[in-house]
Amino acid sequence: MPTSQPRTLTRVHSVVQLLQPRSIIDIGVGHGKSGVLLRDYLDVMEQRYNRKDWSIKIYGIEGFPEYHNALWDYAYDSVVTRDALEGLQELPSVDLILALDVWEHFEPSYAAKMLEACLRKARYLLLSTPKDPPDQHDVFGNSYERHISKWSPGDFLKIPHRLVTCTPDDWIILLSSREHIPNSVRQLGSPIYYLSEGLQVALSLWSQMIRLRG
Repeated sequence: MPTSQPRTLTRVHSVVQLLQPRSIIDIGVGHGKSGVLLRDYLDVMEQRYNRKDWSIKIYGIEGFPEYHNALWDYAYDSVVTRDALEGLQELPSVDLILALDVWEHFEPSYAAKMLEACLRKARYLLLSTPKDPPDQHDVFGNSYERHISKWSPGDFLKIPHRLVTCTPDDWIILLSSREHIPNSVRQLGSPIYYLSEGLQVALSLWSQMIRLRG
């Protein structure tokens, strides 16, 4: 869909506000909600209400040009209408890339290329994805809307710097290949997830010790 449920908005934009990026790429602009919220939280809340005073650069990528509407023209500095990988090549490096409810639309091989490209292009990548994506086919004639994959934090363990939080239905994951996650942002992480991850590591080590002793 060119829009999404509101359940991730508080967590996502809490992370964004703490990061205070000066430049952003929004992958999968859709209706344009993210651009408006980013402009509201990062410019308007800093008392830069008029466009001439805005200081945050917000770029977008959307593969389905028929979604173009007045929100794009208002909130974004520019929107590239093409495939996400191709679109990234046309845009400058930024502080943050958002990929909200888009990763489940990627084939695994394509997602691997996207991950590498995003981490090269930005200091941080923030993505959200449903824990169990529902069946979804073309929407409004847009084949990019198909749900074709499922992701979890375990798929990103090779990324050196990461933070995981969640809603009951969604994973929200902040990743970086070169920047530590700021302490102010770490407080938003899910202790249940990290406890579970630590337990899995401990069990794995215990299992290896048992095998060695045997």
